[in-house]
Amino acid sequence: MGDLHPVRVMGVINLSRESFYQESYAGEDALLERALSFAEEGSEVLDLGAVSTAPGSPPIPEEEERNRLFPALEAVLDRLGGEVVVSVDTQRAKVASDALSMGADCINDVSGLRDPDMARTVADHDGSLIIMASRDRPGDILEVGEIVANLGERLVAAKEAGVSMEKVTVDPGIGRWTPPKGPGHDLAILDGLSRLRVLNRPVMAALSRKSFIGAVLGRPIPAERLPGSLAATAIAVYNGAHLVRTHDVAASMDAIRMAEAVRGRPSIARAGGIEVEVFASWGRPQDLHQAFGRLGVEEGGAKALGGKGSFRALSIRGVTSMEAIVIKQEMLARGGDAAIPMGALRCDPGEMEVLVLGTAAQVRGLGKNLKSQPFNLPAVAGAIEGALERVDDPKRYW
Repeated sequence: MGDLHPVRVMGVINLSRESFYQESYAGEDALLERALSFAEEGSEVLDLGAVSTAPGSPPIPEEEERNRLFPALEAVLDRLGGEVVVSVDTQRAKVASDALSMGADCINDVSGLRDPDMARTVADHDGSLIIMASRDRPGDILEVGEIVANLGERLVAAKEAGVSMEKVTVDPGIGRWTPPKGPGHDLAILDGLSRLRVLNRPVMAALSRKSFIGAVLGRPIPAERLPGSLAATAIAVYNGAHLVRTHDVAASMDAIRMAEAVRGRPSIARAGGIEVEVFASWGRPQDLHQAFGRLGVEEGGAKALGGKGSFRALSIRGVTSMEAIVIKQEMLARGGDAAIPMGALRCDPGEMEVLVLGTAAQVRGLGKNLKSQPFNLPAVAGAIEGALERVDDPKRYW
């Protein structure tokens, strides 16, 4: 999963009678029919969960979770194992271990690794892991900034436990998981979903039929929230979601694909082993030029201010330590900056990543000056120019 791949769809196989959305419950008779239907409709991941975490739900003992989960998991694996990714929604490391041993591919942990053995368990089975932002209780973090920080800490813990970062997805925890959390918090998280991009991991949006949709639209009954769910799903995908967890696979597909098309592919260019990506772009010099002209700014000043009023953030991957240092010096000389690894200052061998931060004018100047520099810096210049051109290229969308 990720920016270079299609948005994936996760179908919810709900084994919990206590779920906030009663119509989604899949008993023994409906289980396989639901799983097969989701797979046929385009779901590439099935998420089996036996414990409801909705506010007010009673605690479920581990034995009861096992009794609900494992017969269903066995049935799904026997019928669809190898055809779809099978995920298990659990907060217990022992349950996760047995599920992975049976053949499950992924653990979806809404507690944010509260069980100290969870990450190591997933690592021991070389499984995939979805980590939801949580502190003391599932989904109890209210602000986007705190969510990003919490997930950053959990990613470090998972990595230290041996989990492959390529197999980790993050979930901001949209939903009224705890009483202090209201619709405003969820709307802010959805609006700020792109902020999770700094974590460099795929993002899951799990917002299907949740209470904030009902609050905004005046739909207290989850069964009446499908149109709102589809609208929220489209916004989540546009804002960067790579995986959508939903009760309504078929209905969600068009909304997902349309939002994905509008989002477009990343602005990436490659040259001579170098890869440059524009991961943040605010403002366009030509648009600001018009605004300054309307204010009565003279022509030359309007053009100059347009470049100064537009911000760009670039990731430059595949450079050496010396090249990283030159890039930083060039940006500092222009009034911008670049984040380089500590290893660059030690002249460590190997390829590195540099994050360039500055105005459009500063970044353009960087590219222009690197053309005459030694090492592989002319290739860096070419990739910078190519990535900047792709920001507004219609081919990036269709």
